[in-house]
Amino acid sequence: MNEDKLISLAIEKNQRARYRELLANNKKRYWLLGKLNHSPPLDPKYTKWFSSFTKAIQSIDVPPSTEVYILSSATEIDGKHMSFKEAIDEVLSYGWGAIIGISSSLAVYYGEEGERGAIIKGSQR
Repeated sequence: MNEDKLISLAIEKNQRARYRELLANNKKRYWLLGKLNHSPPLDPKYTKWFSSFTKAIQSIDVPPSTEVYILSSATEIDGKHMSFKEAIDEVLSYGWGAIIGISSSLAVYYGEEGERGAIIKGSQR
């Protein structure tokens, strides 16, 4: 999983080009990633919402050692690759909005402080 594939999976089609452009600009990147806290433009066709992040991750079966990619408004973990277990621990620790890309067809969304969560599951696009 990389950033481009994660954008293709998770972000609404009409927002993808803008996301890629803004993410490539360091000054605008963290402004844009701040939107992950409450109002990310996740593709509604592939997104299933849950009342909490915990409920979202409990609904999928991902081996803890699976390597994932993180987009996050927490600068310390944004753009990093790590195991799924480490990613969950880090996202919960920082408490800022994040999208964890698991595969080209699966990602999870964490709303600030776990206020809500989502599974993004689509066909390989």
